[in-house]
Amino acid sequence: MLLKAILVGLWVTWAIIDEQTLQLQTTRPIITGVVVGLIMGDLQTGLVVGATVEMMFLAVVFVGTAIPPDPTLAAAIATAFAVFAGGNTELAVATAIPIALIGQTITTLQYGVVNVALLHWADKSVAKGELKGVRRANYVALAFNLLFYGLPTFLAVYFGAEFVEPIIAMIPEQIISGLAVGGGMIGAVGFGLLLSTIKVKKLWPYFIVGYIAAAFLGINMLGIGLIAVAAVSLHQIFTSGKNTAEAA
Repeated sequence: MLLKAILVGLWVTWAIIDEQTLQLQTTRPIITGVVVGLIMGDLQTGLVVGATVEMMFLAVVFVGTAIPPDPTLAAAIATAFAVFAGGNTELAVATAIPIALIGQTITTLQYGVVNVALLHWADKSVAKGELKGVRRANYVALAFNLLFYGLPTFLAVYFGAEFVEPIIAMIPEQIISGLAVGGGMIGAVGFGLLLSTIKVKKLWPYFIVGYIAAAFLGINMLGIGLIAVAAVSLHQIFTSGKNTAEAA
């Protein structure tokens, strides 16, 4: 368990660093859940929890100085807890929200206090013309992610195996079910906000086709994905000539 806890903590640290630098999207729950599931030896639970938490935070973005709840910590720790609980995804959804709020507090502390101090350090180096000092300040800021995110994740995963089951037994089933339903509603709201960005009305029929395929025909996600690829290809074929004519 020690090795697994270390690996999960290192992954979360890397994901946060990626979010702050390269932005390869490894911080997204759909990826973090899968990776943590692989590390914990339960890929199926990782897929389910990652996809569920991703839906919950689908439309969450930084707006100005408003820091949203942290989806990476939520996905990683919730996946580990779900694996400990024998694949209990309802528990994962219930714990994802409070964990994300804890991550929000950590991020606020990091951005509002620690990074501000490091920024002043970098400013002094700029004033002196010391490029190494600027680089050092950036490296230290990234290294702090191991303390702020990696260490809490490690502790949660390492001690979770011993303490999760008694905690689960103490939580009334009604509370877990209520939080799970609430988490599902948050996912629906996030997906609805994402759909509201589709301003072109002529594209809505494609959404309706996908909805029918999922809700009434029982086609799985792979099949719906293939339908989406076919729809995009057909749309491109049928509209390419029209767009060329309009441009001419």
